[in-house]
Amino acid sequence: MNVDEFIMKIKRRETPFYDRLYRIAFAARHFEVPLVRGLHDAGYHERRFRIATWRSFWRAAYYQPIFRSRCARCGKNLHLMNSGQGIPVIEGDLRIVIGDNVTLYDRITLAGLTVGENPTLTIGDNTMIGMPIAIMVGGEVSIGSNCLIGSNLIADNPGHNLDYKRRFQKLVKIVIGKVKIGNYVFAGHQSMIVGNVTIGDGAIVGVNTVVTEDVPPFCVVSGNPARLMKKLPFPKEMIEIVGEKEYQKYLDAKIEA
Repeated sequence: MNVDEFIMKIKRRETPFYDRLYRIAFAARHFEVPLVRGLHDAGYHERRFRIATWRSFWRAAYYQPIFRSRCARCGKNLHLMNSGQGIPVIEGDLRIVIGDNVTLYDRITLAGLTVGENPTLTIGDNTMIGMPIAIMVGGEVSIGSNCLIGSNLIADNPGHNLDYKRRFQKLVKIVIGKVKIGNYVFAGHQSMIVGNVTIGDGAIVGVNTVVTEDVPPFCVVSGNPARLMKKLPFPKEMIEIVGEKEYQKYLDAKIEA
C-alpha cells in the first residue's frame, strides 16, 4: 500500500483504526492556542507595527525613488501606499507628470499605448488614486487637484476594434481622444471613464458607473451608461475659478433620472 492509498483510507475512515487516525488529524488541524486577552491584543498591534515599519522602509528607501525615476516630473510629498507590490506597473513609453502631495496605491497600472504618440498622464496636487485602477493613455489623460479616484479603468480611447477580422491586426487605427478630469472630482469604486471625455470640477461619478460622455461640473452621474442623477450646490466662489462657460454647462444640465 502506497502513501496515497493510506491517506485515502484515512479520509474514508474505512476501519476503526483509520477512523481514529482521521479524528486525530482533524483535532490537530483545528488546534489553536487559547485566547489570552492583553497578550494577543499586543501581538496584533505588534504585527501591524512591524509590517507597516518594514513596508515604510522599503517605500521610502527603494520603491518611491525608482518610481520617481520614471516620471518627467514628480512633486514633493509623494506617497506610494505599499500593499505588497511596492510600485505601480508602468507599461510602454508613458510620460508621467505628478503634482505635490499625491497618493498612489502600488497595485495599479499606468500604460502608454503604442496607438498614440507621446502619451502623457498628468495628476494634480493633493489627489489620491486608489486601486486596482488601470489608466490607459494613447494621447493624454489629465486628473486635476484634490481628487479621489477609485475607478477601475480610465482610457482616452474605446479600445479594440469592433470588427472581429480587424481586432488582432497590427497597426489598426484607434480613435484617440482626451480624458480631462477636473478638480475636486470623486470617482467611485469600479467606475470607468472611457473615450474623449471631460469631467467638470466637483463632479461625482457613482460606483460602477460607465462614463463615455462629458459630465458637467458639480453634477452626480450614475449608471451604465452614465446618466445625470443630481445637481450639487455650486459654490459662488467656484464660478470665478471655473469660468462662466463651465457654470453655464451646470445650469443647462438636465437631470435624467
